[in-house]
Amino acid sequence: MNSAKSFKEYYETSFFDGRDKEQAQKLADEFFESFIHDTTLKIELLEGYLLKGDIDLFYSTLTELKFLIEFSDNLNRYWHIIRGYSGALSKLKAEMTVKGAKKLHAYYFSKYGDRRFLRDEHWFEKKRWEFLDEMQNIYFEDDLRTFFQKYEQVLLENMKIYTSFIMMFIIDLETWELPHISRSHALKSNW
Repeated sequence: MNSAKSFKEYYETSFFDGRDKEQAQKLADEFFESFIHDTTLKIELLEGYLLKGDIDLFYSTLTELKFLIEFSDNLNRYWHIIRGYSGALSKLKAEMTVKGAKKLHAYYFSKYGDRRFLRDEHWFEKKRWEFLDEMQNIYFEDDLRTFFQKYEQVLLENMKIYTSFIMMFIIDLETWELPHISRSHALKSNW
């Protein structure tokens, strides 16, 4: 099933439960218009946080879009990867020293346990361990700055991919039996 269609059906059900059909349709249309507008603004806000280097605010604001992971494998995959990178980079930025990087590596190592190579390792797990393996090999401040800049760029690139999936989701939602909703938000955005 189309992810936008399942999203539409899931939320529409709550509006049509025991209400007049016309009133319910009006409420549903208002909800979807608001969702499209607000989500587009949140994406722009998140991108702005990243461009300004405000990873803490990016990390905390990203939770507002978590509910969408239920409707798309791609939104699920990229939400988790940008959440993981931003959380780790936020912690690293708080103590941007080699010693801080070693402490952060120890924290994640204790949280996720000893690494065992898995033949069919999950994509996200592979990314996590690539990050941690590189972090483990930081011994100088220059290495730390290079590592941080690299993963800040990786975070930005993954955010661009996530944004493209969100915008396609919105376009699908706008075109999937929602003729009353203007298509201006997703189509006119800067993605």
